[in-house]
Amino acid sequence: MAFDAGMIACLISEFNARLTDGKLEKIHQPEKDQIDLIFRAKGEILRLALSAAPGAPRMGITSLPKENPPTPPFFCTLLRKHLASGILRAVKQEGFERMAVFYFDAKDEMGFGTKRLLICELMGKYSNLILCDGEYKILGVLRPVDFTKSEKRQLLPGMRYELPPKQEGKCDPLTETREEFLLKAAAAGERGADKFILNSYCGISPLIARELAFEAAGRYDCPTLENAPALWQSLARFAENVKTERFAPCIVRIEGKNAEYSFLPIKHYEGAAEILPFEGPSAMLDCYFEEKERSERVHQRAQDLFKLLTNGVSRLQRKMEAQSAELAQCAEKERYKELGDLITANLYALKKGQQKASLINYYADPPETIEIELDSRLTPAANAQKYFKRYNKAKTAERELTVQIEKAKEELAYLYSAIDALERAVLPYEIEEIRSELVRTGYLSKSKIPQSKKSPPARYLEYETSGGFRVLCGRNNLQNDALTFKVADKNDWWFHVHGAPGSHVILLCDGVDDPPAEDFTQAAIIAAVNSSLCAGAQVTVDYTRVRYVKKPPAAHPGFAIYHTNYSAEVTPDEGLCKRLLKS
Repeated sequence: MAFDAGMIACLISEFNARLTDGKLEKIHQPEKDQIDLIFRAKGEILRLALSAAPGAPRMGITSLPKENPPTPPFFCTLLRKHLASGILRAVKQEGFERMAVFYFDAKDEMGFGTKRLLICELMGKYSNLILCDGEYKILGVLRPVDFTKSEKRQLLPGMRYELPPKQEGKCDPLTETREEFLLKAAAAGERGADKFILNSYCGISPLIARELAFEAAGRYDCPTLENAPALWQSLARFAENVKTERFAPCIVRIEGKNAEYSFLPIKHYEGAAEILPFEGPSAMLDCYFEEKERSERVHQRAQDLFKLLTNGVSRLQRKMEAQSAELAQCAEKERYKELGDLITANLYALKKGQQKASLINYYADPPETIEIELDSRLTPAANAQKYFKRYNKAKTAERELTVQIEKAKEELAYLYSAIDALERAVLPYEIEEIRSELVRTGYLSKSKIPQSKKSPPARYLEYETSGGFRVLCGRNNLQNDALTFKVADKNDWWFHVHGAPGSHVILLCDGVDDPPAEDFTQAAIIAAVNSSLCAGAQVTVDYTRVRYVKKPPAAHPGFAIYHTNYSAEVTPDEGLCKRLLKS
């Protein structure tokens, strides 16, 4: 789904209702392409996020967490200089373009009142944020555009701001007339209606084009000319809904995953998708982008860690395969001992120089005659010793390989736990904690950690059950160790998914011997959600008193053993965890 002009019109309607006459109290730049404006408006503190990221530009009132850099970037500093404590008077859309203009009453360096404009252009890879004075003179640009980047339109401080050039061959659907529409439809002929709408009118995404065609003819690839009158009615209703601000934000979910989002009802999926309605577009966008942005942000910040861990997993898997194959060969060791015994028992009948010997194998039932390979250069006794040496070598190799395979399994489990923690990381400091953990365990060089950054104290995820009991959850292996073996009391309850990577979860009893069953169940669900099995239908969670959880000597971070425990089957419920999570 493209962030089209209709979606921007829907958002501007919400901004004018919730943000106008609000005071701009703080300005942050948590990402290189995102500005957060914190307003105090109508008795609320609201965070407006303006993202000009080329891959997914958007804007909206958000509650998604973002961590700010210790030093504000230049553009953020410039916005603070010109917009700090300003009053937002209006938000407008120029024509039906993918842009929004925020009008501020601010003060200049001398304290006199002045006008400032913050222009947000959301046009794919050309997305940008521009700060202008009241006369549209550019004061600053998030991404300056000079002649080397564009010959048609430059965006540089000191220049006068100009609107983006119109898309060739496209017109504004809000100002279209019936006569002009029918002329265009006649020229389109048998062309698919959705393609015709998409290529003839600006600001309309493929999703909305399909919906308008479906509304007109019952299918979105219908011929344009044949359905021209119905298509016009559909487009006219669309324009009227936008002009009168009759919006209905919704998300289209297919197979349990967010697939599309829209500012109007979507019907052309029929029974193949689930439609989730929302009261406002900002809440809808938060829901749609939360999981996507979290995953993308973590992968961008931790690409080197993912590569390090996945390479480590591949290396261990290859090593274990080779060791297992060698261990399988050691199964022949008893055969070598038997052959050595048979040669020893028949030394009187053998001579040096023989290449083979036919001997009776008394180990078989019934006994049978077998042929044994001999080294003609050795005496019979030396040949027997050769087989005994092979037996002893195989026995020693079997013992050592078994130990090495067990160690490799433990190391592999640790790497999987680190990958699981990395995939569930949300904020930058969580990634840095995992980076520090990998330095401590020897997987990463200490030089890979920026020395200037100070790691904040451990912040566990904290929940509160319906019965009022606190539940703490580790975010990574180091936090798991500290939580279980330092923070938790020996009488608290410890939860962990059975046989898979996951967080250590502690149900704090505060002197209560046995919390209610509902609180136990909620703690088990928290453990299931904060694990690699969070997508499962039924997950087994082990739980026991903290006193029964032990850490073997020299074990990897996060590794623990227990032998006295109970088990519960629960269904992971991310919605429940969000409700129980304490901010």
